[in-house]
Amino acid sequence: MTQNGAQFSLDSLGVVTIPTPSSSAVGCEQDSWDPFYLPAALELLDAPEHFRVQQVGRYPPANSSLGSRSETFLLLQPWPRAQPLLRASYPPFATQQVVPPRVTDPHQRPVPWDVRAVSVEAAVTPAEPHARVLFHLKGQDWPPGPGSLPCARLHAKHPAGTAHQACRFQPSLGACVVEMEFPSHWFSQASTTRAELAYTLEPAAEGPGGCGPGTEEDPQKQALPVGSVELRSADPPQFQEVPLDEAVTLRVPDVPVRPGQTFSATLLLRHNFTASLLTLRIKVKKGLHVTAARPAQPTLWTAKLDRFKSSKHHTTLISCHRTAPASPDSSSLELAEFLWVDFAVENGTGGGVAVTRPVTWQLEYPGQAPEAEKDKMVWEILVSERDIRALVPLAKAEELVNTAPLTGVPRHVPVRLVTVDSGGALVEVTEHIGCESANTQVLQVSETCDSVFVAGKESQGARGVRVDFWWRRLRASLWLTVWAPLLPLRIELTDTTLEQVRGWRVPSPAEGASEPEAASGAEEAERRARGCRLQYQRAAVRFLAPFAAHPQDGGRRLTHLLGPDWLLDVSHLVAPHARVQDPRIASLEGGRVLVGREPGVTSIEVASPLSDSILGEQALAVTDDKVSVLELHVQPVMGISLTLSRGAAHPGEVTAMCWAQSALPAPKQEVALSLWLSFSDHTLAPAELYDRRDLGLSISTEEPGAVLPAEDQGAQLGVVVSGVGSEGLPLHVALHPAEPCRRGRHRVPLASGTAWLGLPPAPAPVPALPSSPAQSPPATEASLGGDHRAGGNVGDSMGVRGKFERAEEETEAREEEEEEGEEEEMVPAPQRVTDLELGMYALLGIFCLAILIFLVNGVVFVLRYQRKEPPESTANPASPQPHNWVWLGTDQEELSRQLDRRSPGLAKGEGGCPCESGGGSETPALASGPVTGTASSSGTLARKEAGGRRKRVEFVTFAPVPPTQTPEEPVGAPAVQSILVAGEEDIRWVCEDMGLKDPEELRNYMERIRGSS
Repeated sequence: MTQNGAQFSLDSLGVVTIPTPSSSAVGCEQDSWDPFYLPAALELLDAPEHFRVQQVGRYPPANSSLGSRSETFLLLQPWPRAQPLLRASYPPFATQQVVPPRVTDPHQRPVPWDVRAVSVEAAVTPAEPHARVLFHLKGQDWPPGPGSLPCARLHAKHPAGTAHQACRFQPSLGACVVEMEFPSHWFSQASTTRAELAYTLEPAAEGPGGCGPGTEEDPQKQALPVGSVELRSADPPQFQEVPLDEAVTLRVPDVPVRPGQTFSATLLLRHNFTASLLTLRIKVKKGLHVTAARPAQPTLWTAKLDRFKSSKHHTTLISCHRTAPASPDSSSLELAEFLWVDFAVENGTGGGVAVTRPVTWQLEYPGQAPEAEKDKMVWEILVSERDIRALVPLAKAEELVNTAPLTGVPRHVPVRLVTVDSGGALVEVTEHIGCESANTQVLQVSETCDSVFVAGKESQGARGVRVDFWWRRLRASLWLTVWAPLLPLRIELTDTTLEQVRGWRVPSPAEGASEPEAASGAEEAERRARGCRLQYQRAAVRFLAPFAAHPQDGGRRLTHLLGPDWLLDVSHLVAPHARVQDPRIASLEGGRVLVGREPGVTSIEVASPLSDSILGEQALAVTDDKVSVLELHVQPVMGISLTLSRGAAHPGEVTAMCWAQSALPAPKQEVALSLWLSFSDHTLAPAELYDRRDLGLSISTEEPGAVLPAEDQGAQLGVVVSGVGSEGLPLHVALHPAEPCRRGRHRVPLASGTAWLGLPPAPAPVPALPSSPAQSPPATEASLGGDHRAGGNVGDSMGVRGKFERAEEETEAREEEEEEGEEEEMVPAPQRVTDLELGMYALLGIFCLAILIFLVNGVVFVLRYQRKEPPESTANPASPQPHNWVWLGTDQEELSRQLDRRSPGLAKGEGGCPCESGGGSETPALASGPVTGTASSSGTLARKEAGGRRKRVEFVTFAPVPPTQTPEEPVGAPAVQSILVAGEEDIRWVCEDMGLKDPEELRNYMERIRGSS
């Protein structure tokens, strides 16, 4: 760091310290469409499972501004060992608060524990007047120690009175049981009444039981409901009926028995039973034996009991004889009690743990094999030293958010099974447990029945999905709610089109690290400046998903978590699986910031960790269009305040509101500044999105000696201010390119903003934003490079859109002038050529080559035929082209007629070419007509042969009328040339024109001519 006069250069950003004692609030109002917020970090501590939530299309929330931020969190496992903390930080300032307790009922007082209450009995009788309620603490484990857990007090309200009883939670299971005995006068012999149950939580107290006597105030005002219990005059016995054969049925008690207890089993007989002798064989193990057999109707039946002992079993034979016929009045299908068999359980049989004792029943009739397997029935008796009343599953959470499809990591909820004894004791069960999920498409249960889980393959969620547990003869069910994500994911970008920022140049990746300059510092700086590249815009990325529960009846109406317009932020879960499809166009930094690299179109996609599918996709574009940074919005931060509130949509909903303290600073007050960048494409971005090495920031004031450097204490931007007037101090902040890329006109600030420390002067407007260091009047300036914070322009009430329009008009001319020189100074980055472009270039080259060959061919053709002289018949270009006719025939008279038709009015030797023939002469007579300028001349060649007919070839030319033609000549008369063929040499040329070039073909043709002549 160097000091020269009142100007300071810092390599890192510090804080602002102000030495003025008085303070006053600084307000900051923004237009509703400006998405400003204070970029303070909000995080939950000691909360194992939580999510940020937001409403659809409302981020940031409407109550956010340049100096404040609001976030909503959802706590799913509400209460761990200690109450969770919410921390808000904006370096170097931080604060935290304890999250307020859950509110399960909007009209109830917040409860610092999440408790589940289970009523064990649904009805009580005067014989068993005890109502039992199990209380269980949900959530994470709790620290050991007797004083850490509270007491639960049960309140019973009956028309005949009220009753209260308390229990203290035990650290081992986090549960306790209240056993309340109802007074006898609450029971009515005439009707069934109900007692309402509720509970309250209170701190543990010293003394026996660990719970106090309770308060005298009405507990129903703050009590949480449990349910109701029926008060009956008598409870019907619990038994189970099993048929032994078609006529005999066995009725046995369906309750556990205790050692030393006696019980009875009853045999029922149909009235149409006709046998007079019946033998019942009963086989039991040691510890259980038959004490007596008593006929229900001694006048009709007699019973004889015989016992046989062995090393493992005791066998009892009961022989029944009919002494009188049955009554004919009863229906044959009705069952009547026939025999009572009494059993006794020996002491010490249970051993403290419930065990089963099998009892084998077998009926024998006269004439039947004694060991007939078809008549055997085995009945198991549950024997226990404890009076077990119920089996209860304890789960640490009754609500599960299924994030396994997003992360690939299964989600588990631990489950414990406990039995409730008559005295209120709890015993955990770990062996011989059975379990089953009612809907495996929503929730699954482990093989050991110690947890329920989702693995990511489940297709939907549901509310109240049931999981059944059983142990021995006891059964219990657990109901849970599972929230499943609705795919595809929603990927929100603050800007889907990233453009180049005009004038903002950053070091290339190879030049990003600062190097010490050599002896030729100017050339090194020039080389580094020319190695810079233009900066692209950046965008914030959020991955959101709605969670819902499907109806179990197959309907289509979904139940959404928090509501249909709420989304959960799952960015921290899917960031490892998010990627840019073409990383050369853009890249994703930290899973939260999208950085443009080069022009092109690509997309962000989230791959499934469990399959090859895509969970969500969002298209984006990077263009080489240029935008400008119009303005910096600056917000001073002199401290952080935080408030927390509970929401009503869900018991775990917590809303945090933090804001920056902006007042007239006290002496040596630390002040941090946050920045927001306003671009000419009407987008806003906090400075935190950009790399601190790419930012060059400077702060100046109008008072000499007011700005001093400060040590970097974690703030993104800050200085030390040594003097502030009573009306406040304006700080002018300017944004420059990075220091290695400042050269020439690039030393002009990209944008500027002003922040007031304290209240600005009432009559004075906001100071004009300096366009360059030469135009601003600072007496003290600090230049800072390499970091950034978000913020806004304090004291400016104009909207961002109005500022954009004004700034665009003022800077349009300057940007157009600078753009050309800026691009000349830039070293263009090598453009990547894609495979498609290579193919298009190759195809274009082939087309050009084909066109060139065609043109050369045409030129050669034209040049070749231009060298040939036109025929004499075409001396006159205006004359039409003659048509030549060839006559092949042997008729001399026909030829004469043709000649006569050609020149009927001409004398011999005029205007034509008369043909003469001699009798034996072989010399052809050729007469040439006068050359009169016609397009062609006519002639006839005659040749005779003695003793034979002459072959005549005639050429007839239709020539145009010559200019000197007399009016008497007929227009268009043909000119005839005649050749008399006499030998091979005379017609060879004719044959060649006919395509007869082969000697054999020519000879055959001439022979045919001779034969015809």
